[in-house]
Amino acid sequence: MKALRIISILVVTIVTQGCSSSGRTVSHEWNSSSDPFEGANRSVYAFNTTADKYILRPVASGYDKALPEPAKKGVSNFLSNLSEPWNVVNSLLQGKVNRALGSTYRFAVNSTVGLLGLIDVAQGQGVEKTPEDLGQTLAVWGVKPGPYLMLPFLGPTNFRDGLGRSVSPAFYSIRDISNSTSTRIGLTALDIVNTRVGLLAVDEALEKQLDPYLFIKTAFENSRTAAINDGKEIEVDYDF
Repeated sequence: MKALRIISILVVTIVTQGCSSSGRTVSHEWNSSSDPFEGANRSVYAFNTTADKYILRPVASGYDKALPEPAKKGVSNFLSNLSEPWNVVNSLLQGKVNRALGSTYRFAVNSTVGLLGLIDVAQGQGVEKTPEDLGQTLAVWGVKPGPYLMLPFLGPTNFRDGLGRSVSPAFYSIRDISNSTSTRIGLTALDIVNTRVGLLAVDEALEKQLDPYLFIKTAFENSRTAAINDGKEIEVDYDF
């Protein structure tokens, strides 16, 4: 596969240069975004909430009820496996060679023995997924988040992570699966629905918040801080 060839070249290059992990840890305060566009952001949030209520949530709920658990797990594994090459690239850019090698192994094993990623064979062998994206890479390099943004349909982000989102599709393996535009659109839609299914459990908690917009902003920033710090425990305040 083309992705595996690119990953192999990157791994050899970084390892031969003796790159080591940066070990950078960021605080919630450092990774918190200002909100100078709050008025516009709240308007977009209201639009997203309406679109979710009448379109995405019903579709996700129907999908969740229609498919048996093994089928949903297989789809989730397949889509997750597509992001492994991008995990490798960003692990290398951050100097996390062990993570890069782990993600390379996961992609190779799950794409073959795991039937194109439908079965997470690597996890069964103790090799866990270690997500890394360009936003995390830029943060490790010292780039602050910048203003907070609420994007139509895509939800919360900031200038730094928004840049990462704009670049990552160029490395997303869906485009290598098929030359058919309709197939790519279908797989992308499936990815969105699969992601929304994973968030169905938090709907009730969100509806109880006095200010759901603020809750989502804080939860997003806390989640991103944890991701940048590779899951290291940092005190989080969810009291609104």
